[in-house]
Amino acid sequence: MRFPFVPRAWHDARIAALTAVQEQLAKDLAAAEKELAGVSEKYTDTAIVNDCLTDDLAKARQRLAEYKGRRTVAEVLEEHDVHRKALADALGDQKYHLNWDELIAEVARLDEAAHAWMADYEAEKKRADHLDTGGEIGRLKRANAHLQRQLDDALGLGGRQPEDSSRWQPGYKTPEKTS
Repeated sequence: MRFPFVPRAWHDARIAALTAVQEQLAKDLAAAEKELAGVSEKYTDTAIVNDCLTDDLAKARQRLAEYKGRRTVAEVLEEHDVHRKALADALGDQKYHLNWDELIAEVARLDEAAHAWMADYEAEKKRADHLDTGGEIGRLKRANAHLQRQLDDALGLGGRQPEDSSRWQPGYKTPEKTS
């Protein structure tokens, strides 16, 4: 074999080596894309947390600027008492004597009661819907309307408007409408 010819074994070995390199590069690319997706998601989460922390920091700086210096213990307790009284107001006047822990416990108790009431309501609604699964209520309403029409027909009401009675009551005058 002379110069322009390539031996088959050498050619197959080169193709196999190139195919292996190509497959390895494809695997590396897939792994890199997967890692990039994870990094991108982590970056998004980090950016969201950073935005929240930045907003919280700005609010804290604004509150500190409102205080124009250090706050005393009395000021902190006064603010705490304002919040306690606002919560007590929301619960009702009789709750002013409660301390902070008792107020929070009362709110939790009322929240539990509200959730229990909503659960009972949903269960009753589901039960009522279950009773009407066959359209029983609609069927009874239609039967009632049918019976009412039969009664009206039997009594001569039959869906007509009452007639003017001036034909058989000569001295009758229709009352005038007053607005």
